[in-house]
Amino acid sequence: MYYNAPVLIIKSIDFREADKLVTVYSEQYGKLRAVARGIKKPKSSLRSSIQPFCYSQLHFYRGRDLELITQGKLLDFFGNSREDLERTLYSVYLMEILDKSLMDRLPIPGLFRLTLQTLRTINDNGINPLVIRHFELNLAIHLGYRPQLNQCVVCGGNQALTGFSLAEGGMICRGCLPATSTGIITMSGECLAILRQLEGANSSVLARIRASASALKQLEYFLEQYLQYHLERPFQLKQTIRYLKPSRGHVDN
Repeated sequence: MYYNAPVLIIKSIDFREADKLVTVYSEQYGKLRAVARGIKKPKSSLRSSIQPFCYSQLHFYRGRDLELITQGKLLDFFGNSREDLERTLYSVYLMEILDKSLMDRLPIPGLFRLTLQTLRTINDNGINPLVIRHFELNLAIHLGYRPQLNQCVVCGGNQALTGFSLAEGGMICRGCLPATSTGIITMSGECLAILRQLEGANSSVLARIRASASALKQLEYFLEQYLQYHLERPFQLKQTIRYLKPSRGHVDN
């Protein structure tokens, strides 16, 4: 069976002498693994279209165990991102988090569109930490892990929300906090307010949000812990990003 689809290239690894095993993400078919034959040969027509975090139109033949990539056309190379180390690292990080989050052949159309838009924003505008946090939060929501941010998950109240329970998946008020002793992440009012804004925000809204350095740090820590709790996998590239280049963003002094 032959079919084609626009895809994001998650990663490619060596596979046999001249081939690569390519992991892609498609809006219609979800995450797929496919063999690109002869890709290591200098004259291969597929080389440009299966680079990590490319947006490409690929043609597949459905095999018994793996798909076979028969043709490819590059749709967007994200050239600005490839010329800048920080943008490259964050674009590859998006692919890592997708790979560790998704089951094979499980389409999540909204997540595909979110990822493509985030890659375009990074390429066009550089790194705004809130764009990355927006992706992480909405990734969790698309996966079915929507955090409860508007009321206490213990008593239902909406006042004095001061901590987030990883186990309960939501905020805890000051009164219920003593009885909830494990897996609590302290959250400031500023951090909570920004999280509420990030859900469903578009790029123009994200550009207008102002956050203190402490709130940005707290947001990053919370979303990293939240995703790792649910996915039960660490994200290796985050450590590389921290080591090579600290995050910058829209910060109020």
